[in-house]
Formats: sequence, C-alpha cells, structure tokens
Amino acid sequence: MRYRILFALFTIALTLTGTVLAESEADTVEAVPSQTDFPTRRRLAAVDARFAATWIAGSYDVPARVAQEMLYKEYSYAETLIALAFMGEGLSLNEVLEQRRLQGGARWKEIASTLGLDTSKLPKPIAELLWFGRNQVKPPVIHFLPDPYPGVKKELVIPPFEPTVPGNSERERFHLSDTEVKNIRYVLDDPLGVPEEDLLLPAGRGLTTADWVLSGAIAYFKPFPMDSLLAARVGEDIPWSEVSMAFGFRPDVLTQGPLSGIYPVLSGYAPDTVLIARKRIKHPKTLPLLYDLERITPGEKRALQPLLYHYYDATDEEIAMLKTEKFDMAEKGLALVLARMSTLDLSIIIQDYRRLGKWTEIVRKYAIDLTGNDDILEVMVARDELK
Repeated sequence: MRYRILFALFTIALTLTGTVLAESEADTVEAVPSQTDFPTRRRLAAVDARFAATWIAGSYDVPARVAQEMLYKEYSYAETLIALAFMGEGLSLNEVLEQRRLQGGARWKEIASTLGLDTSKLPKPIAELLWFGRNQVKPPVIHFLPDPYPGVKKELVIPPFEPTVPGNSERERFHLSDTEVKNIRYVLDDPLGVPEEDLLLPAGRGLTTADWVLSGAIAYFKPFPMDSLLAARVGEDIPWSEVSMAFGFRPDVLTQGPLSGIYPVLSGYAPDTVLIARKRIKHPKTLPLLYDLERITPGEKRALQPLLYHYYDATDEEIAMLKTEKFDMAEKGLALVLARMSTLDLSIIIQDYRRLGKWTEIVRKYAIDLTGNDDILEVMVARDELK
C-alpha cells in the first residue's frame, strides 16, 4: 500500500513538473520575438532611432547627425541623452565622450565629477539616468568636427552666393568642359548633402567642385573675388591653408563654420571624425532591439518624451490628448508631425488614424508632401506594416 501511495505521488509530481515546464516554455516563447518577428523589430529599431535623433538633436539645435552617430554607434538612448545634457550645461561634447572612453565606461556621475559639472542642475529625468541608464562597457571613439554646442546648427549653413553657375568667362578662364560645368552645378545645389566623393569631382584646371564651394562661400563673407580665390588654387599648387594666409582670413574659417563640411574632405580627416555640417547619406537598415521605442526603459521614456513634445511644440491640451491614446512614443511623434505638416488640429489626425488605421493613408488623404523627410516616411511605413 505504501509503495502504491509513493508511486501515485511520484506520478503527480511528474505531471506537475511537466505542466510547470510547459508553462515555462510558453512564457519563454511569448517573451522572445519569433524568428519572423525579430528582423522586423530590428528594422523598426533602426527607423525609430533615426526618428528620435531628430527630436534629441533638435531640442539642442544641433544637427541631427550628432545624435544619429551616437545611436548608430550603439550608445543607448540613455547615454545619448546624458551626453547631450552635459553639452547643454556648457561642456565640450568631444571631451565628454573622450573621458567616457578613457575611463573605460565609468559611470556618468564620475565623468561629471571629472569635468566639474554639478549634476544637480540637470533635469530630474536626466539625473535619474546617471545611475539607471543603459551603459556601454567600451564606448566607441567619436570625434565631432566642429565640436557641437547648443545653437551650432544655425552656424553650419552655407549661404547662397553668386555665380552659382559658371558663366562664359569662367568656362574660358578655367577651361571648363560641359561635364565639369554639370559637376559644379550639381554640387553647388546642395554642397552639404551630396556624397563626399562628389566634392572631389573635376571642375577645371586641376580644381574640384569643393574648390568652387569654398571660394564662393569665402567670397560671400570677404571682399575677395571668387575667381581670384579659384585662380590661387589652379593646379592645387597652393593648399587652402596657405590661401587663407595669402588673402588674410583666419584658417579656422575652414574648420569651424559651414565650411567644416567641405574643407576636411579635401585636406583629409581621421577615420573616427564626424563632419556634423554634412548630412548623413546612408542609414543602418537594422539596429539592436533596445532602439525600438516600444522597448525603451521607463527611465529613457521619461527623459526622451519631453524632448519629443518640446521639438514639436506640443501644447498641454495636445499632450493630454495623446495620453488617452494607445500610441507608443514614435506614434505620438507621427501624430504631432502630421498635425503640423497638415496644419490641422491634432484631434482630426487622431480621428483619421482611428478610422483609416494607417499613417500613410492620412498622408494620401491630405496630400502631405514628405519630400526630404525620409525619416518620417520610414517610421510610418514600418508601423503600418505591423498592422
């Protein structure tokens, strides 16, 4: 009888163990994305990071590329927000990142102490991240040129200058072929947006298209004829650093203002240097899941969301409206940006989304022009594909 009871108990134990294991396996399957879902979420993480970089950088009025480079090189949202908050308090961002690397990924509190920053001045959500944010153990090397500071974005715009198209006298003087004229026109149309290699296209008598951009911009600010500056560069016998001395302007004009996105391409720069005046041409197709805005930590959300609202100038009424919706952070950004671009009330955009179910359908309905806003379009498409 005793053995029968023991056998029965053993059978029950096996059954319960099997049930627990089955439940545990079910939980595991639920917690980890399926193989089909995993690549989708990694693609979503990439477009989310690019979208969020716009709000983060825009809130400090620095080029989006500053935040993009940090996120793409696997600084977490927390680290990116902390570093830029330190910059906002007057520290050199390059020095902050250098100290972070030299101290082997030391806590941000220690970096602040080394650089003499009083962390009590930081916004509360950022201060909380100093202890609980996700951290890189071995931060990568990044050096921004020029060193960003709040408001630098306004200083990195190349002014329009004349002549934007070489005339007959320039064609003759610099022996320009039709192809070279085409090269110059193409690059002058968007000198900071074309690929870097296009700044080295031939543009007459040993000149490159970059020479035309540099000479035109300098002539705009200084009383020097554009042709004279170009003539000094013919054959590239005299480097631009010596041209600056010959014409009496400071060499740092070439590396600290808008020309910092042009001159280093000619002179060369270190592999880990980022020319922040230039737009990033290529963006990663996938990123780790921690960049998916649905998966960020509560602390990251508390620190990032105010920047989203600040960037789009969200009113208290709009913020309250968004809180009642089951939107993730990226969707809140999409709702706000569509309201701004369509000049419609946010409530109308939200109603349209409830009815249409897709962000791209709202774009079609109001014929919103997203030219030059690939980051917004990609987030919309990625979110719509999940439906």
